[in-house]
Amino acid sequence: MSEGNGKEEVVARVVGHVRSGYAEPEDVHHVRRGWTEDMSRIMLTPGRGTKLAGLTGYSHIIVVFWIHRVKEWRMPSYGHKPPEVKVYATRMPARPNPIGLSVVELVDFSTETGEILVRGLDAVDGTPVLDIKPYIPDFDSYPEATVPHWVDEHIERYHHGPGGHAHGHVHAHAEGKEH
Repeated sequence: MSEGNGKEEVVARVVGHVRSGYAEPEDVHHVRRGWTEDMSRIMLTPGRGTKLAGLTGYSHIIVVFWIHRVKEWRMPSYGHKPPEVKVYATRMPARPNPIGLSVVELVDFSTETGEILVRGLDAVDGTPVLDIKPYIPDFDSYPEATVPHWVDEHIERYHHGPGGHAHGHVHAHAEGKEH
């Protein structure tokens, strides 16, 4: 298998754009469950609405998007991560390829207009959407997944408040300690 030289390029097609109340990257806020409780719309490009056929019955979808305004993002002033933790160990938007990935609640969609109404998308207005995939718990959920202790501390301190997660699970740390 060729490892390449890190200069290969790929071409991705934009399949739609986000329509959201978030005008600036810092407007996207975290809540006790996921990124946000706000509604957003994804408007697929003309002719793509029919590709939504078959989504009926799914409660959630995965939205893959291009973080097109990543240069405007600033590291929070508070302790976002330990200094030794680098980009591939974070979910920060500043990355070699600013690709965003969010699991969102599928509220409604139209195969006629190509409009998708979702809850929980952490993307600003105008964000290019690269793909939509159905969320399938048997494939996409790993309840036994662990995170380093600093991640849980950060989430509790800055995003979820005392008591941890509101959505009823605990995180098992790589060290074996539950939170």
